[in-house]
Amino acid sequence: MTGQNYKVSRDSSLLQYLFEILAPQSKTSIKNLLSKGQVLVNGEACTAFDRPLKAGDKITILPKGISIARAMRTDARETVEKAGVKILFEDEHYIVVDKPSGMLTVATGKEKDTLYRLLNAYVKLNARMQRKEDLISGKEPNRDSVKIWIVHRLDRGTSGVLVFAKDERAKDILQSKWKDLVAERKYVAWLEGQVEKDSGAIQSWLTENPKSLKMTSSPVEVKDGQLAITHYRVLSRSKHYSEVEFELETGRKNQIRVHAASLDHPVAGDDKYGAETNPIHRLALHAATLVFRNPFSQKMVRCSSPLPESFERFRTK
Repeated sequence: MTGQNYKVSRDSSLLQYLFEILAPQSKTSIKNLLSKGQVLVNGEACTAFDRPLKAGDKITILPKGISIARAMRTDARETVEKAGVKILFEDEHYIVVDKPSGMLTVATGKEKDTLYRLLNAYVKLNARMQRKEDLISGKEPNRDSVKIWIVHRLDRGTSGVLVFAKDERAKDILQSKWKDLVAERKYVAWLEGQVEKDSGAIQSWLTENPKSLKMTSSPVEVKDGQLAITHYRVLSRSKHYSEVEFELETGRKNQIRVHAASLDHPVAGDDKYGAETNPIHRLALHAATLVFRNPFSQKMVRCSSPLPESFERFRTK
């Protein structure tokens, strides 16, 4: 690894050992190395002065530029998380996140606070810092342009698991082979009223009103209609609501919301499709699980998001 490398010869505390191997540097400068994240123990950054060392452990002192680049990448991730977005999976091709309710996936007008904008800034900064680290390490940096590509979307009020691509090819592959690569895609919602059947499937053709942007469902094929198939299973019932798990066979705009309304049990909080109640002041729809085969590594990526705490209120309503 780039930097000064040492093999620990005896048990000791980290700071004391650094004082010995880095003499005659001042103790203040050595403490600064720790506080600035320039010290790795067995490949992991460590800032704890009293970190115990054992004979055989490996210490690396990173060049200042690399430690700064890594710190900036950490700060970028924290910025994403402070916005309420949790990163569930990330590699060189894809990033899967847990989106909060109320955040737009992508701008529909002049909105600035979107998930797309947040993640785009995150991956661009990460790429810049990686290039800087590679240059310091003597490696040939990857100078390809970096940006986020939208694979699919969640409505503004829907929370949960959402995947983006980091390059156009990765986006095209996942989109074009979605049915083959996605093994599981489940949502959980609280619907108004008592859903009669414990399970079932809804099939219809959806069309969009260009003025209202509202989707309309038809049980028979219609001009410009898109086939939509949704499977559902009732998980529990309270006095006035039903907790329902949905699994999508197709992915159309507002599909679950429209199909729930077609059962005469709209998603709570969804006044667009006929809901009359909104007890938790948000759309009661959550993307709980997404499982897909990474077309590059061929490994299964399994991402899940726990149900929002506010959903528990329905059990007593």
